[in-house]
Amino acid sequence: MTTRYSPAELAALTEFKVEVHDDRYEVEPILAGGGFLYDPQVFWNWADDGAHTAWAGPAGSILISDIGGQRSPGVNWNLGHGGLFRLHADNTWETVVPHGQGHQAGFFRPIIAPDGWGDFGGHMFLGSQIVPHRRGALFDHIVYRLAPGDDTPTAFAIPPRSGKAGGGISGALLMGVFGRRGTPEEDLFLFFCMHNTTIYAARPDGSVEPYIVMDGDDGNSGPVMPYRLFYADPLIVGEENMLVVEGKWNSNFGGEASHAFEPRHYRVEGRKVNPAVIESLAGGAGLRAPAAFGPFGGDSFRPENNGFISSVHWTESDDAVALPYTTEIMRRDAQGDEHVFASKIQAGQNLVGFAGDRMIVTNMGHSYSSGNFKDADGTVFAIRPKR
Repeated sequence: MTTRYSPAELAALTEFKVEVHDDRYEVEPILAGGGFLYDPQVFWNWADDGAHTAWAGPAGSILISDIGGQRSPGVNWNLGHGGLFRLHADNTWETVVPHGQGHQAGFFRPIIAPDGWGDFGGHMFLGSQIVPHRRGALFDHIVYRLAPGDDTPTAFAIPPRSGKAGGGISGALLMGVFGRRGTPEEDLFLFFCMHNTTIYAARPDGSVEPYIVMDGDDGNSGPVMPYRLFYADPLIVGEENMLVVEGKWNSNFGGEASHAFEPRHYRVEGRKVNPAVIESLAGGAGLRAPAAFGPFGGDSFRPENNGFISSVHWTESDDAVALPYTTEIMRRDAQGDEHVFASKIQAGQNLVGFAGDRMIVTNMGHSYSSGNFKDADGTVFAIRPKR
């Protein structure tokens, strides 16, 4: 039976202990456990994938999606879960999509289509389970879209089954990229499934096809289980528009439950994945801070999980345990050297984004949709130059 916690207990389980390693910056707690977020995920590349679109909103605001949560406390798996919210510069919140609206089973890492992408330029796209809860992670998933101004997602496509990994089932689906002009994937919307190790390509007409199958069978790339698909920072890899898979070679979604998170990075070449590790991306994808971020504006930042992430293989255990304070935020300077920028951040799944002069950091904590923890233990804090 799932243990339930009071807001005070959740706040204690998620106490902020963040330390910033530069006295020109300060930490700003925004939302502790016991609030209203379950598995929050801040928009990753907000400046390029949101702040210039119809979703921009007031200056200094940013969108944060939530995988978990329903309209009322508790869990009813006949209803959907997940929502979308805007954090404003004054730390007030605006509901864009209420928890459970549209009955989608999750709200996974949404991205925004570029202007001119058929009839859906400026629409937001997100992944979701078709079947809620942990068992739904192993069933086929669905891509939803959300038009600017709407509060209810609309089904866009269900990816076809592909490859031999995971029985070909399109489970554990995450958004990737919209292909950039002049690249082989131009005008394509690429997303991927961890369960069947497949990158899919969608077009504005709603058609979807397997684009790169990474099960290592019949001449396919891999086997590699993907965690992320992104364009690498040209200042780090030395060229523009390098499409990269972050993943783990010789791994699969159905592997032994583990918190271990030690991915590598591989270059996409046409419709293959080069098995050579991109050493310059060791540690993970970074995000460049805007000039407004003060002395370190222009530097690249990334979360360092130090081998622990709560959602790898969606482990069900550890419900009553406060997650360790082992995550750090690393800063990469203009010379390519990395430095610890912040430490003593609670582990789980931390993401960073930038809005105005602030770095916004979200943490999922325990997994709502795929584990046994059903209370609002999601947290949000900011780091900003001292004012």
